[in-house]
Order: sequence, then C-alpha cells, then structure tokens
Amino acid sequence: MKLSKIRMTLFPRTCAICRRGACCGSVPICGHCRDDYRALLREPCLFCGLPPAECICPHNKQSRFLFWYDSPLSHRLIAMLKYHAKRGRVQFLADRLAALCTERYDAVTFVPRRTSDVRFYGYDHARMLASCVAKRLELPLIETMSCHTEEEQKLLSASQREKSLQGRFRVYFESPEQYPRLLLIDDMSTTGATLRVCSSLLRKAGFQTVSCATLARVPKLYK
Repeated sequence: MKLSKIRMTLFPRTCAICRRGACCGSVPICGHCRDDYRALLREPCLFCGLPPAECICPHNKQSRFLFWYDSPLSHRLIAMLKYHAKRGRVQFLADRLAALCTERYDAVTFVPRRTSDVRFYGYDHARMLASCVAKRLELPLIETMSCHTEEEQKLLSASQREKSLQGRFRVYFESPEQYPRLLLIDDMSTTGATLRVCSSLLRKAGFQTVSCATLARVPKLYK
C-alpha cells in the first residue's frame, strides 16, 4: 500500500460539506453527504426542468455553472470556498466545473477578490478556483484585473449592484493578443452584473471572446 493511502486511512480528511464526517478516498465528501451533493447537481431549473449543467434558459446562458445557490448545501459549499478552502477540496469542485467548459480557450482568468478580504482570509478564493480549473484544462492562469473598492455587494439590490460596479475593476494585462479567448471564473453569480461588467472590460481591453463559468448561480424566480 502506498504511503499516501496509509496516511489517508490512519488520518482521514474532514468532509468538505459537513466538516464532521471522514473521507478516506479521493473524494473530499463523506458518504453521508455524497447523495445530497449528487442531488444538488441534478436539481432542475424552475423553467426548463433541466439540471444546471444542461439548463437552456436564456437568462442562464451567460455562464456555465454547477448548481443553484438556493439550499443550505449550496451555501455551505460556497462558504467553504470563501472562508476555509483547501486546494484538494477546491480541485474536486473545479474538475467538475472544468468538465462543463467545452469551448476553446487560450487562458483562464478570474474575478479578483476585495483586497481587504484577501488580507483577512489569506487567499483569493476565485483565483484558487480558477487555478484549479486551469490545471484541469491544461491552460495558463493569467491575472488580468484588480479590484479598486472595498464596498460589500452581497446586501445590495440588483440596481445597486450595477451602480456599485462602476470603476470597481480595472484591467491591467498588457498583451491580450497572446490569449484572445478567455475563460473567466468566479465563485457564483447573483444577478450576473459582475460577470457582465468584467467581460465587457476584458473585451474592451483587447481580448476577443470571454466565456464565463461559476460554481453557483442564484435562480431567477421570473423570466
């Protein structure tokens, strides 16, 4: 038996979802949570009835995503990524997100986290997710933007979010012609405003196409 397998048997990892159960295999989710996770990936869209990976609704075509952000389980997964992520846990989710990204890309980039959050938590969760996706797709990870505001968005309405995004991000990458087709990664999409603004900025900076992918999306309750 390999040393790594012996170590996992003697010192099993904590479940990425419940943080109580033990995970002995390569999947960082305990047996108790595994069925709930699979059900989350199959949760149907309220309009087309298809799971997130196959949703065909126009308002969900802006980005590919793994699951809806509308349940305690989805909230725990995003909280894990934002506040106590470990690369093995993130790679597990990133591998499944990367499997949805079937277009042709030249590089992977990400929506940067607020500077104060990076200092407080010690990492940029979107960068970590994008790095894992890039590894899975065998593409370079490039840093293209910086965040220039400390305003918190999660309590803002859709219109307030649009207004707050004015001047929030700046593109500083100087050679967009090297990577004309970008894959833009973020943790989740609430109204889609951040992805729209960042995609527009990147295209204006010289990148030809910008495709988006997130782990989660807040479902719209109307068409």
